[in-house]
Amino acid sequence: MAHSIIPTSSTRLFPDEPSSACTVPLSILDASVGNFAPAAAAWVYDVPPAEGKSALTPALLKLSLIKTLNAYPQWAGQLQYTQYNPKGGHTSRSRRCKVTYGIPADPGVEFVVADSSTDIASLFPSVEERTSGAGAFDASSLGELELLPKSPDLASHSSADFTGLPCLIVQVTNFKCGGSVIALKSSHPLADAQTLTTFINDWAAVNRALFYNLPLSLLSPIFLPAALDGAASGDIDAASPDPEIVKIAHELPIHRYDWWTPVEGCPAPEAATIPPHLASLTDIELGPPIPWHEWDLTAPVSNFLLYFSADELARIWAAAVSPGHTISRFDALQAHVWAVLMLAQGKSPEEEFHMNLSLGMRDRVVPPLGARALGSPIVLARASGTTGMSLAELARAIRAVVVSFTPVRVAAVLHEMAFDVDSRRMWGGFIGWRNTIVTSWMRLGVYEVDFGGGRPRFVQAVMPAMAGVIQVMEAMPQSSSGGPWYQDGASVSLMLSTDVIQRMLKDPLLRKYRGQSS
Repeated sequence: MAHSIIPTSSTRLFPDEPSSACTVPLSILDASVGNFAPAAAAWVYDVPPAEGKSALTPALLKLSLIKTLNAYPQWAGQLQYTQYNPKGGHTSRSRRCKVTYGIPADPGVEFVVADSSTDIASLFPSVEERTSGAGAFDASSLGELELLPKSPDLASHSSADFTGLPCLIVQVTNFKCGGSVIALKSSHPLADAQTLTTFINDWAAVNRALFYNLPLSLLSPIFLPAALDGAASGDIDAASPDPEIVKIAHELPIHRYDWWTPVEGCPAPEAATIPPHLASLTDIELGPPIPWHEWDLTAPVSNFLLYFSADELARIWAAAVSPGHTISRFDALQAHVWAVLMLAQGKSPEEEFHMNLSLGMRDRVVPPLGARALGSPIVLARASGTTGMSLAELARAIRAVVVSFTPVRVAAVLHEMAFDVDSRRMWGGFIGWRNTIVTSWMRLGVYEVDFGGGRPRFVQAVMPAMAGVIQVMEAMPQSSSGGPWYQDGASVSLMLSTDVIQRMLKDPLLRKYRGQSS
């Protein structure tokens, strides 16, 4: 293979400061994402300047990672699903998660070093290549690069086979030119995008300090999953949920697809059943089936990166604003991409489409958790629309969904989810032609990750090749820091069926607002 990446070593890393033996139940929302793909990303670095050449050596990165784990000991621990106890509290219900760490049996963090005989510039686009011309870069081939090892599995991959498996895997790939790629993937119950970025920024700070022989900064991540659960309404350890609180939870626009409801087209019907330890329950009411028929698993999938300049975002926003309504630039951008995507699907104007928005809950609970709170406190929220809706109407639909997640309703949905018969049963979203998942990595500082040799050339969210996922982050900063997220434009990653993406790229609507005068 022309772009082969060859692993040269792998080892398990642990904190070098002892921590007390500890078992921590993860939060209600952490457990709900057990069947999500791993949180994963790659940071791509050009050849550093002469004075920074040694900042990205595997030896230094390994040492700094060990030092960073002193503030993140749970990531060297054993993630597992809890033992089901029908008479226990909310943390011992079916397939909840916990992590044990600070004991000799900790599996550690998998640390892999690999080499590539190619150059960084031949594989990963520069900012000019991503933003020039049509502003659409075909990144499909990047998904074929083995920037992360195929084995071992992460501990969250199975509720039965987890012993000895890590919950964090790191790979450092050295390229012929002297550049490097640092890639991470974590079990989703322990990390959403914000947690992953918090961690790598802390790791980079430790690496810089070691490289420049400076005092190590005091890292202050917040690993308190119980704080989220404490924001739930009512008594979540009671024998049954409060129906009045559940009624409030159902005011929120959330899909509640039922994994256990039999349906034709399910790719794993033997797994989509009530697990044996719950077989004796007689009061299970099955919910709406997962619409597997809407997702063609055999269709080719492509990944394109679309660049939207600050001026283009401003024009889209201006077109989406309507009197008496507050719309953000992010609302407008999502609505614009959604409008083009719905047309590209080629369905009738009456068909309803759903944008499943990944919303962070850190600042939507009382008291707020704070930006450095670790875990995966996210909920998928459903916005619905049709091709007959205007850009302004789609933007308002998205904004209405976002503002509906008030602290009172979020507290209620936490109560509802705490009583789920099984934490992996209900799916808050889906993909396919009708459903699209959108995740935002904005305002996370993904391009501020400096290990000592400068900022990255390119940051890539590593996603499985499944049609129906959109990811948004800032474009690479080119102006001074401190401005709004959109000051240098936005990068939108489309992971969609190849034919759908091609129709989107050919549709003049996609670039309707590019190059116009303000």
